[in-house]
Amino acid sequence: MNKIFKLLPIFLVLILGSCSNEPTEFYSGKTINIYIGRTPGSGADLAVRLFARYWSDQIPGNPNIVVRNIPGGGGTRVWNFGVEGAETNGLDVMFSPTAGIEAVLQEPGLRANFSEMPFIGGLMSPNMAYVSTESIKTAEDLLTSNNLVFGGQNPIARFDLLGRLALDALGVDYEYVTGFQGASDVLAAVRRNEVDIQVASLGLYRFSVQPLVEQGLAIPLWHNPGTNAQGELYALDVASDIPSFMEFYQALHNQSPSGEFFEMYKWVLPRVNDIVYAAMVPPGTDEEAISILRDSFIRVINDPAYQEEELTMYGFNLPVINVPEGEMIMRGLYDVPPEVDTFLNNYIDQIR
Repeated sequence: MNKIFKLLPIFLVLILGSCSNEPTEFYSGKTINIYIGRTPGSGADLAVRLFARYWSDQIPGNPNIVVRNIPGGGGTRVWNFGVEGAETNGLDVMFSPTAGIEAVLQEPGLRANFSEMPFIGGLMSPNMAYVSTESIKTAEDLLTSNNLVFGGQNPIARFDLLGRLALDALGVDYEYVTGFQGASDVLAAVRRNEVDIQVASLGLYRFSVQPLVEQGLAIPLWHNPGTNAQGELYALDVASDIPSFMEFYQALHNQSPSGEFFEMYKWVLPRVNDIVYAAMVPPGTDEEAISILRDSFIRVINDPAYQEEELTMYGFNLPVINVPEGEMIMRGLYDVPPEVDTFLNNYIDQIR
């Protein structure tokens, strides 16, 4: 009897040790592939690679992480791979800018259904609109000027679509010029006085546009806000020095925004803008892997070292999108009222 009691602590240590090591054993000695639908060196690529460096340390077992680029298809190829070619063993993660408007419009090039892919975590990349002072001197001049040019990349790109809807809601008379290869190309066109208005990431604004503002060469207009679970728009803390679109509209028109263009802006906003970088795995992925990846994703977000390096890269910390929020947004991509579908297709086809 005494021998049994003496052996109990040993058995307990073995049992408890085995339980605590289970998550570690799942990824120990393995390699996780993170796929991103952008070219190496792009803004999204840099954001994902930064996250990946810290993610390995937060996953029990410290697996090796390799970031692989699958550019092309307007960002849809990586998501198609996620449902057609990726493994479901927890070793393949798609972490890339979402193709929200492609899902809303049911573009034939997108074969993935985001609502069926387990959501791991997401990051918002806030953005804002600014105008060159070459043509106007104050924000109020937007309403009286008739020769402004809004520069963009693609009629279904989130910056372009949100920018057009916002300008139309405000009642601005402008010309939309599309086809620029990237945000830096639009900025260069602004510097050459070929373009007046741009919607740009908050990071680009902090490091490249704000110096123009300080020199009196540009005026910040508004930032595109976030959307809460009740569908209400809210100003972002990371852009508190720039009015939200609602605040900007109120200042110019002395009333809250309304009308068809604003209602479409409000509907589109969370679906294309609230999640920019989404980490998801193929349908049918191992449940234990999903749990580990979700928990470790949040640990990276809360890592002071990651926060400091992210702050250095962007000038602010990217707001996080948790699993319930992410799943709600992804489901919303496929709940499109007929009148919204008709409006958006006609609105985009005007340019196409």
